[in-house]
Parts: sequence; structure tokens; C-alpha cells
Amino acid sequence: MKNLHETGQLSGYLPPCLFPYIHPEDPDWRARYEHFNRPGDYHNGGVWPFVCGFHVAARVAAGRHRLAREKLVALTEAVRPWHERELRWGFNEWLNAQTGRPSGRDRQTWSASMYLYAVVCVERKTTPFFDWIRSDGGNRPASQRTPVL
Repeated sequence: MKNLHETGQLSGYLPPCLFPYIHPEDPDWRARYEHFNRPGDYHNGGVWPFVCGFHVAARVAAGRHRLAREKLVALTEAVRPWHERELRWGFNEWLNAQTGRPSGRDRQTWSASMYLYAVVCVERKTTPFFDWIRSDGGNRPASQRTPVL
């Protein structure tokens, strides 16, 4: 991500949902992207709090607890701003990768839920449900599958 910061392609410390961004000169570019999907926007590399919650959890699962905590702090800063109206917590749909400005709709429950999940993962240093899936729990007969959340 260091190179992304140096080149101005990323302002914050959370990963974009897609990289490399699709640019007008790329074969995958579509005319509508000029208005709705510029590089670093929405599906073209926007920063999605929902996805970033999984990113924090993955850092915990990999035993990278210090880095997970740092990413959680960045995620906390990302979910606070609001886009449509003044709120204490925006829980936006996505943020522009280059500016960090929230966009999309406020009060997205998927953004809020993955933020809360990331908090629990960092606090407990574990990934509830996914720890069970990675264990033999996912291979047990259906009658014995009871994940502990």
C-alpha cells in the first residue's frame, strides 16, 4: 500500500476493493464508468467498510494482531463520517480511495455489522464462526454442526 500512497492512488490505510483500478485506456473500461465508476470509486477500487471488516478479521486469523488493531483504528475512522446527513456514525457504503470521502448511502447495516465483527475479532484475538469453519467443524455431519459464536 506504500506505493499506492506515494502515487496518490490511496489516501487512507485500508485496502481498496479492487486493484489495479480500471482506467479509460484499459480494455475493461466502459463509457458509464466516466460518471459512475471512476478509478478509486464504487466498484472500481472504492474502499468498502464491509470488505475491510473481513480484512481485519483475516489479519487476526493470520496472527497479525498488532496490524489488525491498526487496521481496526483506520476502519473506525472510515465508518464515522456521514455522506447524506449528519449522523454520529455514518457507516457508509463506500469511500473514495484517493480522498477518503464517504459516498453511497449512510447507515449501511452490512458496514456496521462487519465493523462490529472486526471489533470482536481484535478484542478476542480470534475469528468467531470462521475459526470453527477452519477446524473440523465444517466436516462434521449436519446433526453435529453447531458453531459457537
